[in-house]
Amino acid sequence: ACIAAEVGIVMCYFQLCREDHRWWWRSFCHTGATGGFFFLYGVWYAQHELRLTNLTANLIYYGYMGTTAIGLFLMTGTVGFCSAYWFVWHIYAAVKVD
Repeated sequence: ACIAAEVGIVMCYFQLCREDHRWWWRSFCHTGATGGFFFLYGVWYAQHELRLTNLTANLIYYGYMGTTAIGLFLMTGTVGFCSAYWFVWHIYAAVKVD
């Protein structure tokens, strides 16, 4: 969770430095991409290590792997978004308007 929060804050900071203020979905997707990489690793592992031959075994494996990857995407994406939101709220709250 700490790594997802740090990545969310850093990527949001880079976007704000480029004056790109559409950080909402990108902060979610940047950190949520962990779920995609997890699923791709699961596919590689199934092809090279498990050698599943049965259709039922493949359906169960990829079904659970997909469900787990989606859950990981949602969890890390939420952590990244909340940390980026906290960061943006604090930096803009520090701006003094005369």
